[in-house]
Amino acid sequence: MKMQKKRIVQCGLSLICAFGIALSGMSVHAEEVDSLEDKTSNLQSQLEGINQDLVTISNEIAETEVKIEESNNEVFRLEASLQISRNNEEMQYANMKTRIKYMYENGSDTLLSMVCEAKSMGEFLNRVDFIQNITKYDKDMLENMVKVREGIEEQEAELKSRQQELLDLQSQLDSEQAELQAKAEETSTDLATVNAQLEAARAAQKKQEEEVQRKADEQLAKKAQEETKQASASNGSNTSAGNNSGNNSSSGNNNSSNNNSSNNTSSDSSNSGSGGYVIPSGGLTPSKGRIWYNGHTETYYSQKVLPGGGLAIPGRHIASDGTIRDADGYIVLASDDYPKGTVVETSLGAGKVYDTGSGSGNIDLYTDW
Repeated sequence: MKMQKKRIVQCGLSLICAFGIALSGMSVHAEEVDSLEDKTSNLQSQLEGINQDLVTISNEIAETEVKIEESNNEVFRLEASLQISRNNEEMQYANMKTRIKYMYENGSDTLLSMVCEAKSMGEFLNRVDFIQNITKYDKDMLENMVKVREGIEEQEAELKSRQQELLDLQSQLDSEQAELQAKAEETSTDLATVNAQLEAARAAQKKQEEEVQRKADEQLAKKAQEETKQASASNGSNTSAGNNSGNNSSSGNNNSSNNNSSNNTSSDSSNSGSGGYVIPSGGLTPSKGRIWYNGHTETYYSQKVLPGGGLAIPGRHIASDGTIRDADGYIVLASDDYPKGTVVETSLGAGKVYDTGSGSGNIDLYTDW
């Protein structure tokens, strides 16, 4: 028979009373703790999202900086090409001016003489074609150089425009990064504040639960004492009634018989409530049915109520203090906090756990009280 059903008769009302106290003392901080836990979870999610955005923006800034660097190098190259084109254009223009100046300084007669002095028609045409080619060459070269220079200038202008866009983009990304960093710092501060509030709420909840448990334990102990007193009073009343009946029935006996009867009655009265066992003071007793000892509460269950035949305890016997012990002298215990076979120090001596069902934080001692 399992010990979870122990003391059903003796402690039923006490357990119901304690359960009612525990229910009435449910933590008023539970709702606050749940709310703060939700806030903490939300803030952590926000902070993770912000950090991810910061990583993304940092990568974009790095890519933009690379593009700006490439753009700068391209601008430098175009500026060098533009300078070369301008130099060639100036050189060609200078050569053309020199030839024009020569023609004007020597007059048109020189050119005409050079053409007319030709000794054949072929030579004449060649000299005329030569003069035309020189003029056309100067013109074509100048026009080509102008186009090259204008093309380079357009490329340079377009590249600088693109470069400015990249600079603007970098500025925008830097601004967004600064805003995200500020937001991350603000969120981290809020998270730290909420975590502090959560820890405080949990501590308050734990303190309240401990207070509720303490009051429930006190109520149980008080109830057990009252029940023990009532049982003692009832046993004393029954003993007195039995003695009176015995005296009446033996009224014809001699004085020696009366004396023996009186002595027996006195002996029974002195053992009432303890079964005649020698119980040490300062520990668990039949009249002190619940105490606090060595970090746990102690109660007892009587084999007179629950024989416990299913325990199959080797060497089971009743000690002089009324506790049920095993072959090694250990008090038989029930505990939900220790594995079976664990030796635990109690107010009445060392005991060994044989069963469960005592409730968390409490140890039951098996007795013959």
